[in-house]
Amino acid sequence: MSKSGFGSYGSMSAQGGASGGSDQPSEGSVALVTKSPRLGARIQEIIPCCVNQLLTSTLVDNVFKIRGVVVSQVSIVGIIRRAERARNSILYKIDDMTSKPIEARHLLGRVKAKHTTPLPVGVYAKAFGFLKYSMGAKSLEVLKIRVLEDMNEFTVHILETVNAHMMLDKAHQETAGESVPSAPSQMDDVGDSHESCLRLIRKKVLRLIHECPQQEGKSIQELQTQLSSLNIKAIKEAINYLTIEGHIYSTVDQEHFRATD
Repeated sequence: MSKSGFGSYGSMSAQGGASGGSDQPSEGSVALVTKSPRLGARIQEIIPCCVNQLLTSTLVDNVFKIRGVVVSQVSIVGIIRRAERARNSILYKIDDMTSKPIEARHLLGRVKAKHTTPLPVGVYAKAFGFLKYSMGAKSLEVLKIRVLEDMNEFTVHILETVNAHMMLDKAHQETAGESVPSAPSQMDDVGDSHESCLRLIRKKVLRLIHECPQQEGKSIQELQTQLSSLNIKAIKEAINYLTIEGHIYSTVDQEHFRATD
């Protein structure tokens, strides 16, 4: 088992023929399996996603799709905003700041739920499970959830999400008989995924600057320490963007910033 406990999602493959995967989540690379060109692409293993992708997915004939691709098992990474024990489960709200938090239910059974301590609120956690729709809202049925051991896992998850959906777009269009180089929607989707990652980084930087109580504001060095999963280039690019947009301003020098509101 890998350090993260969820395996690697870096490589993906497209195969012909019927699926031979099991119903249980498997560790290792993400596999894309297609039964026939008519049925389109179908996900057989864990696909890394952001919360916004899950909440904006389409539901057709009890099947969830993200940009035309059927999604089964998914993984997300985010902050636990709420954690409470229910009768036979533990209820979480997980927020990755790409949209509103998603409700996540970890079914354990009455006895196990009674003796299981929920993960603490405010920590970063990684969860995988199945997307569900009930009472007019989408939620995640959690199969496994744990606290991140290393914040680098958060950055890796973002990169894996972008890479995975680029590959899915390509496989879906090839299955549909489209010419990948001439499909503008693929480039649009890749751009959307990249922009989602940038928005997430900017939100994290802005939140930390906004929450800083010091008169001189938040320093770049402090941001780098708290956002250890990001490199200094990404942090400075976020600061430049937020400054240009008027969300933050420099104070005692060009290394300290405060929020405008």
